[in-house]
Amino acid sequence: MTVGPHTDVATANVLCTLGTDDSRRALREVLVLEPDLVGLQEWYPSRVRLLQETGSVGLAPHVGVRLGSRTSRRGAAYIWNIPLFGGCAVGARADRFDLLGCRGRLLSAPGRADRPDRMLGLEPPRFATVAFYRDRHVPQTVCLVDYHLVSGVQSKGVYRSDRPVLVRRHAQEVCRLERLVGELLAQGHVVHAVGDSNFDGLRLPGLTSAWQGREDAPGTLGPRRHVDDVHGPGPAQSVRSLSTPSDHRALVVRR
Repeated sequence: MTVGPHTDVATANVLCTLGTDDSRRALREVLVLEPDLVGLQEWYPSRVRLLQETGSVGLAPHVGVRLGSRTSRRGAAYIWNIPLFGGCAVGARADRFDLLGCRGRLLSAPGRADRPDRMLGLEPPRFATVAFYRDRHVPQTVCLVDYHLVSGVQSKGVYRSDRPVLVRRHAQEVCRLERLVGELLAQGHVVHAVGDSNFDGLRLPGLTSAWQGREDAPGTLGPRRHVDDVHGPGPAQSVRSLSTPSDHRALVVRR
């Protein structure tokens, strides 16, 4: 791995039920810090115009077609990719990175959910979004993995015993995410994996959690403090937590 300038990586779960104004505010409160890479969760195609306000937008998988910006903007411009399903949108600063490709990776298929709040007792599929970039500052390819794992599986720091189906599903998603990260590292990419694991304390082999050495620091979501994370190459130099209109706090992590 080539050592170069620092990289600021952000993750933000922006609650899907927020209105347009609150969603825009949540995004801008992260982008005002001009992170190099951004992973958003619960960010569905209905919000595509908000991304156009800050850069160009394409689909995941990447098909070479991009939607231009809708308004003039201040600060850094971003290259965004948004999937049709899964809600994990990714972005990179256009003045630092060239987009090489972007695709989705299935973490779990639709299936039964042993929880009362799912319509028809079904759990939707979960996808990770995987984007590949060429770093203009140093000769390396950088991969951003954005994930949002199934919720409702943890209580008091451990898996819930009353939801075995959901727990098995979450464990499967973790295994597939670990396998994905391992594949990308083996290919020689610099890998950053960001998102909401819905499990306080998740670790990904080959990468370092932003919370390593900061286990007592204030987290992002109530008593399950460290469900949002930015995993990357080595310990974080700094971790900044941001309050937004969403129910999760966003993170901006420097390495």
